Amino acid sequence: MAGLKVPCPKCQSVLKLKDRSLLGKTGKCPKCGHRFVLTEPQPKPEQPKPIQIELVEDQPASEPTPQQPAAGKNPTWLPDASPTPQPTQQEVNPLGSLFSEQPPAATASDNPLGFLQEESPPAVPNPVQEFGNDAPADSSPVIAATSAPDSEPVTTSSRRKKRRRRSSGGWITMVVMLLVVGGGGYFIYQQMQPGQSGLVQVVTTPETPVTPTTPTANVPPTRANVPPPIAQEKKSSGRPIQLLHLPAGVRIAINLRPAELWSQEQRMAEFRASLGPLGTWLETQLNEFTKQRPEEIEEVLVGIILGPRGTPPEYSAVIHLKEAKPKADLLTTYSGTPYEEFNTNIQVIDGRAYQIIDDKTISFCPEQYVDDMLTFAKSPAITANQIEEILTATDRDKLFTVAFDPMDLDQHLDTLFPQTAQMAIEKAIRWLGDDAAAATWSLNVGEDFQTDLAILGQTTSKPTMLKTKYQDRLNAVPELLLTSIQKMEPQRSGYRKIIGRFPAMLKVLSMTTGFAVDRQFVKLGTLLPPKAGPNLALGTLLAWDESTRTDFNAVAVRVPVVEEKPKTFAEKLATKMDVDFRRTPLQEAIAYIAEESKIYTEIDGDALKLAGFTKNMPQTYKEENLNTIEALYTIIQKYEAESDPLVAIVSEKDKRITIMTASAAKKLGLEPYDFSKLKKP
Repeated sequence: MAGLKVPCPKCQSVLKLKDRSLLGKTGKCPKCGHRFVLTEPQPKPEQPKPIQIELVEDQPASEPTPQQPAAGKNPTWLPDASPTPQPTQQEVNPLGSLFSEQPPAATASDNPLGFLQEESPPAVPNPVQEFGNDAPADSSPVIAATSAPDSEPVTTSSRRKKRRRRSSGGWITMVVMLLVVGGGGYFIYQQMQPGQSGLVQVVTTPETPVTPTTPTANVPPTRANVPPPIAQEKKSSGRPIQLLHLPAGVRIAINLRPAELWSQEQRMAEFRASLGPLGTWLETQLNEFTKQRPEEIEEVLVGIILGPRGTPPEYSAVIHLKEAKPKADLLTTYSGTPYEEFNTNIQVIDGRAYQIIDDKTISFCPEQYVDDMLTFAKSPAITANQIEEILTATDRDKLFTVAFDPMDLDQHLDTLFPQTAQMAIEKAIRWLGDDAAAATWSLNVGEDFQTDLAILGQTTSKPTMLKTKYQDRLNAVPELLLTSIQKMEPQRSGYRKIIGRFPAMLKVLSMTTGFAVDRQFVKLGTLLPPKAGPNLALGTLLAWDESTRTDFNAVAVRVPVVEEKPKTFAEKLATKMDVDFRRTPLQEAIAYIAEESKIYTEIDGDALKLAGFTKNMPQTYKEENLNTIEALYTIIQKYEAESDPLVAIVSEKDKRITIMTASAAKKLGLEPYDFSKLKKP
């Protein structure tokens, strides 16, 4: 059904309704707070236009005057353009703007992350809107008893003023930490996890000797060599998030599956442990707000309502229990003051109204929003158009999902986030840029570790162009981060080793993250083995914690590189490694073993071809703490029963290993390595 607009009878602000089913119900104007019954506006009769009669007189021809542009609804006076001053050349800290309060000046260039250093001119304030931080008359449709956030035309890069410290919102802090975990922690995994990288498999040419890599500046990889991992991502049959049993005006939606996160499965236990204090804090918040233990909650949807800038956010939620509970137990748990005299299903506790919907579902919201919460029991609550659209790209079956408008986060940065996190969140918002109307990020820990980011562009932005822009921005991050990482001085050697690898890990992320365009959305996705979860969470928290103690204005001191004594061939054969092959092609499995052992290893393709083998034969095996010979045997043993089996020629003289067939080795007079002692009885 077509939507319609209902004017407020008091201030004439326009409320946009999704359909006519809401007519006859009571709504509240987001601008003036006036409550009134929603009725369909009567069309105004058209006034007849007066007919003007002009006399035509002979006039001398004159030069045509330029036509004035047609006046719009909101004419704005623009001053005469002044000549743009030429920027001065100066040294640019690659990531100084990510960690400094005032970003350094930069020259206009083709740097895809130039938005992190360059400032846009401040928008011309509207004197009417600025007074009292009121919303404009044609603000987003909201029928809740709440004020809409500021709607003045402010870009995310136009406000760089000093922010005052205010109390941080409880629930949104979870979003901060999980966004950090999902965005950067994958790099820790990539340095620790053996085998292929989930979606993208890096092919190493067997004929090229494998040598240890030397730390260098991070150069963005060539995008043409990276296959699109989104196309290989496992399709989910999950349902999109719907704002049912919530009041109107939700601007940030967070969906979490606590029972899955607090399950007894080993991978979930490891993931919780890697969250450290964050996991403990999250458990406390769930107990306080939901009155239930996390392992009893199958799903919780949190809706955050934002008021005028500077006011604390308000929270509402829908709690789905894992198992049904008797109503008597629920009434005991949610025992408070009845909202209505003869209705015990709604209890008011400390200003929050808890509604017992059924034996498995409870919702709560601020007491003043109860009428709104009851209104949207069977249809999703009304919210901004961009939030409604981005929710269609969500999957409520994933472990964690957050949907938001970046402009809302920027406008309410002080009240949503603790002061220590505000700078990093501000830079993340600027990474999304003014082209992003809304975004959703999700995390799932199952058979594979999966992270997804979907971005809804502005109506003036083409998704294909946004895809290229975000690819360039992601590829540019490693080089920009390198200088800032060098300024960190972790006290513990283990932390220093992990943080020191961070730029290289970022480079791997840019290689393994897939990009795709799905309708109006730009999607970024990464699919990894489950071991990625604990590693990425732990590593990211270490880097985050160290960044809060680092003076990024100091000059980085380069530590002299101490050359390690080269290993002997025997020591390389004894090198320990973890094997996790998942239908990995033969040549990639051999390349991985060669990389870990630092031994030049080649495959005799002609010999394999004569015996009916190929370099793409899939290898599936998982075991930890194997030496080089044992790792090779995980491949060789699969083909021992063949008429012409595979063998390994281990030459200490030539310091190389060659994979060929037994007949080819006999023909060349080579002695295959004896794996008999590794055979299990």
